[in-house]
Amino acid sequence: MKHLLLAFLSAVLIGCAAPPAADNQQAANAEPGTRCERQRTTGTLMVSVRCQSAEQQQQNRDGVDALHEATRPTKAPGEF
Repeated sequence: MKHLLLAFLSAVLIGCAAPPAADNQQAANAEPGTRCERQRTTGTLMVSVRCQSAEQQQQNRDGVDALHEATRPTKAPGEF
């Protein structure tokens, strides 16, 4: 009984440790200019791959720049 339980637990751990094939395939099929990052969700050991095209990366940068501009401190008239 103990041997069966040990074998089962070993099989489960090995199966969970293998990277998902779909994520690796997604990263391999990415177009030129696409950036892929491996991300791990907090509280889990699962890793996912997130790919962004060059256009999406530029949109993210533009959004960050707009946020910085909107939250930039301004001086009142007469302040130096």
